[in-house]
Amino acid sequence: MAPTYIHEQILELCSRLEKTYTPAVCDTLDEMGFMHQAMCSGFSPIIPQAAIAGPAFTMEEAKTRKSTRLKDYDPEFVAKVLADLFGTMQKGQVAVVNTNAIYGAGAWGELMSTTCKYYGGVKGAVVDGPIRDIGRILDIEFPVWARGNIPTDSIGRVDLVGIGGPIWCGGVRVNPGDIIFADCDGVVVIPVKDVDLKEVVEKAEEVVRLERRSREEIRQGKSLLDVYKKYGKL
Repeated sequence: MAPTYIHEQILELCSRLEKTYTPAVCDTLDEMGFMHQAMCSGFSPIIPQAAIAGPAFTMEEAKTRKSTRLKDYDPEFVAKVLADLFGTMQKGQVAVVNTNAIYGAGAWGELMSTTCKYYGGVKGAVVDGPIRDIGRILDIEFPVWARGNIPTDSIGRVDLVGIGGPIWCGGVRVNPGDIIFADCDGVVVIPVKDVDLKEVVEKAEEVVRLERRSREEIRQGKSLLDVYKKYGKL
């Protein structure tokens, strides 16, 4: 059983993760026997230089059974859905969205980004589907990783069917609270119930340190064999 940490400790460890990079974390998880924690290729960051790490806030969407225009929704129903959604978010989380392979509508947009950032304190989002309003999301500098873009609205096409439960995203099972680390190389999921988050962070930091040293010595013209023997990495 992996040790548990309070929210503030988790956020501190996540800030250290953000100073590493996803390949180092993937290599670390590989060594620990967790070799299937990287989401599949195709998740592109709208802010190329962004790097975020935080506990997963999970969401699940599904195709609408009966299309309804926004003006036809009961305002009290809409208010309750929004309160249930944003009222349970915690500062420093990363929203993770399973769209159930729906690519015909924007699964994420400007209003979700704005509310998550300024009301929920969420760091960013990872969306297993297309998004829209990219220009306006960039205006508020909210990092999103998504699998494409499309201008159509989700209203009448997609319903939010679940929050705070286990989901699949990018081929990886994501439980609420699992640590999501995303940068320009992709997205990795750290299963905090199975591994010690602090141990993962420390080992990833060591990988970064060794790779930096080996890189510097290669640039200095040192023998590749000597560098490999010294650091075990090239």
